[in-house]
Amino acid sequence: MLVAVTIPGLAILLVVLSFAEMTWRKVTGKSLAPWMRGSDRPLSAVGFEQFDAVFAAGRHYQFEQRQSTLMHREDLGDGAPGGFDVNLSSGKARLTPPRPE
Repeated sequence: MLVAVTIPGLAILLVVLSFAEMTWRKVTGKSLAPWMRGSDRPLSAVGFEQFDAVFAAGRHYQFEQRQSTLMHREDLGDGAPGGFDVNLSSGKARLTPPRPE
C-alpha cells in the first residue's frame, strides 16, 4: 500500500483502475459512478486529467476555461445580421432580414 502513496504508484493505480472501469463498462454498459452514467466520458479520464494538471500548471487554467465555457449560454443569433424571435408559448417564430446599408 505504500507504493500507492508515491507518484509512480499513483500512476500505476490510475492505469489499473481505468482498465477495471473499461472492463466494467464493456460488461454492464454502465459507469461505476452514478453521476457519470449519462456521459460517454469514462471516469478514468477525469483522473488522468487531474494527474496531468499536477505536472502541467497551464492545464489547471485550461480546465477552468472549459468549465466556464460550458456554463455560458450561446444564442445562435448573437452577432449575426438580422434577427429572430422565438416565442415558445405561442409556437411562433419571427425572422427579420438584415437591413441593406
